[in-house]
Amino acid sequence: MRTLFAIAIALSIPVLALAGDMQPMSIDQMKAAIIGNSLSGMTDHREDYVEYYRPDGRVVGVSKAARREQGTWSFRQDGLMCFRYGEGALAGGCVHLSRDGDQVGITRVDGSVEPTATLIEGVAPQLR
Repeated sequence: MRTLFAIAIALSIPVLALAGDMQPMSIDQMKAAIIGNSLSGMTDHREDYVEYYRPDGRVVGVSKAARREQGTWSFRQDGLMCFRYGEGALAGGCVHLSRDGDQVGITRVDGSVEPTATLIEGVAPQLR
């Protein structure tokens, strides 16, 4: 019985990311919403960030500590958005995106959920 309960909980984790009206985004929906726009949010380490996704595949941003960040973004055919910030095993990763209006849900491949981000049209004021 414990095993069955543990499996039920494990399977529900990705569903929690879509709670409310969050809907999974297709690659075309991600491209339309993300490219040329910004996301503002908080990391799971409670650090504020703002990032702008340039049409050329580069991402520029600023974190709570006011340090500038640069990297690259891409979309995979399996529906993931991927990021790379520098070198090393922990310098990048891929996520599933979901959306409800200007709110974007971010779910890692392992099913863990990051705090929801806010979609901002164009370059966010903090990055101008």
